[in-house]
Amino acid sequence: MHLFHLFAHQAAERLPGTWAAQPRSYDRRLDQSMDTGRIWTPWDDRPGLAPRLRAALLLGADGLLLYLVEHRQGRALVCPVVPLGLHEDITDHLPAPPSVAVPLDPARAAWRITDRVLPHYTAAVADAREAAAYLAVRRAHSPAPLPAPLPSPPARTR
Repeated sequence: MHLFHLFAHQAAERLPGTWAAQPRSYDRRLDQSMDTGRIWTPWDDRPGLAPRLRAALLLGADGLLLYLVEHRQGRALVCPVVPLGLHEDITDHLPAPPSVAVPLDPARAAWRITDRVLPHYTAAVADAREAAAYLAVRRAHSPAPLPAPLPSPPARTR
């Protein structure tokens, strides 16, 4: 196991609740973009991620996801990910949780994630889920569109 992936596992173990690390290795830039496409940022303003060989997804309870990627020497970048089931049409209208750089020390990284990312991220996810539920109820109770009128039968002539 690569040292970065070991770091991700150790950081996940120190986060509050239940978190698991899923190591990612990339041979091509396109492979990395598949993971970075759902990073939660304001108005599609993705952080400038240079191509890296290694990253990790931290999977938390209730579908929470954090993307960890090698950043600069001795640092990793932690980015919140839009949970599956939430559409960007909703999350784009809410303040995005912050992405932060953390040291490659698992205890210090877990502290920074717990202190600076998780409170904003869990609040934003709760707001997004509440907005999605409101829209679902609103759509369910909105009147159905009227059907198109049927064509008139041809007139009979005698």
